[in-house]
Amino acid sequence: MKTKIISLIAFVTLIASVGFIANNKPTISTASKAEVVKWMTYDEAIALSKKNPKPIFIDVYTDWCGWCKEMDKKTFTNQKIATYLNKHFYSVKLNAEKAEKVHYKGQEMSNADLAAKIFHATSYPTTVYLEADETLLQPLPGFQPPNDLYPILNFIGSNQYKTTTWEDYSKSFTEKAE
Repeated sequence: MKTKIISLIAFVTLIASVGFIANNKPTISTASKAEVVKWMTYDEAIALSKKNPKPIFIDVYTDWCGWCKEMDKKTFTNQKIATYLNKHFYSVKLNAEKAEKVHYKGQEMSNADLAAKIFHATSYPTTVYLEADETLLQPLPGFQPPNDLYPILNFIGSNQYKTTTWEDYSKSFTEKAE
């Protein structure tokens, strides 16, 4: 009898606990979710850009590059950077040392050839900007902290580069990424 009472108490306690947990789920605020950059392959970005034209942002990196890892940790996790890239660009991660095949203007080549021969990436990281039709706008070598990258993204993402010089634009742009 004593064993049945203990079992019953344990059962009731278990049911009460499950009910308490089910009714007291922690709420996850969507505002607290961090936006992340939506990375894609080069070919995916080109296909999307043909359907819905946007400029293409390319992070040319290598696995051994310390500054590339710093950009991943400090720049691409910045909320303003991630939000701006996701809204105004197709963002590509391109490992400059991989033999993986991509198609640049219909021509098949490796990631390594695309990085070196087309994007002129000779150091890492290098950020590359393309128009929606794959026209090379500019490769920029070196680590870019959020406050340095943000005005560049705005300059290209807002199409200001088509009507304004960088010198004039950068004098008037005061918004910070952090």
